[in-house]
Amino acid sequence: METKGMLKMKILRVVPDNRQYITAYFDNNHSIKIDMKDKLQTARFSNLRNMELFMAPKTDGRAILWSGGISIGISELMEMASR
Repeated sequence: METKGMLKMKILRVVPDNRQYITAYFDNNHSIKIDMKDKLQTARFSNLRNMELFMAPKTDGRAILWSGGISIGISELMEMASR
């Protein structure tokens, strides 16, 4: 997916599950499901090992946001999905 298209996309909602996946739904009727297990082992995302925190993401349309300043932007989501 090209960068210009990503900048126009908006995240409508984010659905976590207890297997440590997040699914982001976009305004273009697409969605991506990301396995966060490996990311949770990094310093940046380590606080999300707390399942209560992991299960409470929000979005501003441009990123997935969790309490404590943890976020993943659309371009990073696309990069994660391509791996």
